[in-house]
Amino acid sequence: MKKQLLAAFLLLSSLTVMAQTNTEQKEKESKFEVIINSKLGFAKLKQEGFVPLNGNINGAEILLSYKIGKNWDLATGASYMELNANPTFAGNTASLKNTYLQIPLKVFGDFTIYKKEQSPSKIALIIGAGLYANTLLKSEVETISGNSDTNNLGWNFGLTTQVGVKFAISDALNVGIGSENQGDFSNMKKDNVEQKIEQINALYFNLGFKF
Repeated sequence: MKKQLLAAFLLLSSLTVMAQTNTEQKEKESKFEVIINSKLGFAKLKQEGFVPLNGNINGAEILLSYKIGKNWDLATGASYMELNANPTFAGNTASLKNTYLQIPLKVFGDFTIYKKEQSPSKIALIIGAGLYANTLLKSEVETISGNSDTNNLGWNFGLTTQVGVKFAISDALNVGIGSENQGDFSNMKKDNVEQKIEQINALYFNLGFKF
């Protein structure tokens, strides 16, 4: 009887320790991730009274992501972007540089397409969509006759979508690459001037850090 009680006590103790270990491991699995993006691509700017203007864009973005489901994450943060183009005024070519600040709200889907056995390394398909608030911080125009700049040219809103792949290097670090598309669905309005970015097609690279 004593041996049976001792065996039962040891078994119960082992189960308790295992349960505590599993609980601690689950608690250590963070739902938060910091994502740092860089992007490079092409854009089309439309301003009232002018033909659409084609240019190139480059930018950087930092997001804080929170897991809201097995395969889904919600992210927000801030994005800095520059648009450079060469418009023509009265037969003279000028240099235009617009600087934007965006505040995005995105939903990402993370779907594993390949995983090594007994290893955290995996490859996942990433799809995402979201909205953003966008402000034109500064517009600089350089011409032969001189330079001019205008600040704080208003706010508008747009839609962003993306698709790419993510490579998990470890449980805490991943890298990704893919394409992102954006388009404003409302105009910025300031001093009787209306404008928006009709389309952005960009290639992005990112780093993800889970903590």
